[in-house]
Amino acid sequence: MALRPRALRSARPAPDVPADTPIPEQAWRRVPADELVTLVAVVLMAQGFPEERARPAAEALCHGDLTGAPDTGVAELTRVHLPAIENGLVSPSAEPLLIADRGAAALVDYRRASGLWAVGEAMDRAVQRAGRFGVGLLSLRGVGPFGRVGHHAARALPHGMIGLVMAAGGYGDQPVHPLGMAAPAGAYPEFVLDVDLADTARNPQFAGFALMVDVLAGVLSGVADHEHDTGLLVLAIAPTTLRSADGFYRAASAVFGSMLGWAEGGTPIRYPGWREAQYLEQCRALGVPLQAGVRRQLDSLALGLGLAPLSTVG
Repeated sequence: MALRPRALRSARPAPDVPADTPIPEQAWRRVPADELVTLVAVVLMAQGFPEERARPAAEALCHGDLTGAPDTGVAELTRVHLPAIENGLVSPSAEPLLIADRGAAALVDYRRASGLWAVGEAMDRAVQRAGRFGVGLLSLRGVGPFGRVGHHAARALPHGMIGLVMAAGGYGDQPVHPLGMAAPAGAYPEFVLDVDLADTARNPQFAGFALMVDVLAGVLSGVADHEHDTGLLVLAIAPTTLRSADGFYRAASAVFGSMLGWAEGGTPIRYPGWREAQYLEQCRALGVPLQAGVRRQLDSLALGLGLAPLSTVG
């Protein structure tokens, strides 16, 4: 269905712009992508993260910045993740406890481990099970803040699998209902969906989706019986256990190719994941744009660890 362009607004006098107005993202100074991820990993290790967990956790945290959603990226390091460690809500070195194992499915308590690492690790476990059984399902509880679920779902993609991650629970008056899905798209950029159903739950037409997430991620994992906990469902599906790789590739190419087009006014129509993939390539080539305040926080953390501040690209 063609999208309608927004109606033009009548011209108005330009308002006075406060001095502390955020700089448009295109004007933010850029830093090397690998340098950013490395610094975040070092900061996390200084907070007690084992080395093998710090890098994937840093990649999960920086995902928002690398795909055009900086509000859910590295800005949350000092706002969410470091305070969670300091307050004891997250235990960086906690070892997961396998509660139930039924082959293709398992229930795991991560015992307050950082979700930045734990959810990705759970997807890796699900991928291993899917390689054996065609599908791998992990129900999780005891998980700390985890960043963007789409990033964790996408860990299934290098294995040619479909990934699905959903969460339910939260803390106090901040419930979470994110839903992430990633799938190979054949000849086109990979499909990566990342949405928060918390807002749609207020709409009666969509409230059922949030309830679905509550059941699959919350009730199934057992967090509905616990306060201040978040439950997740992590699912990996291996399509080639059900059909030929060539058949799936051609079918996926047809489905996602049919989604492409042009809206009225010449605006390109793309599916979730297309623009994020383009933005990621741009960040890797040109650097990651960081808001000035976030850049200052990161530089301060670096100096506190005896490291050089982030370098500027260009």
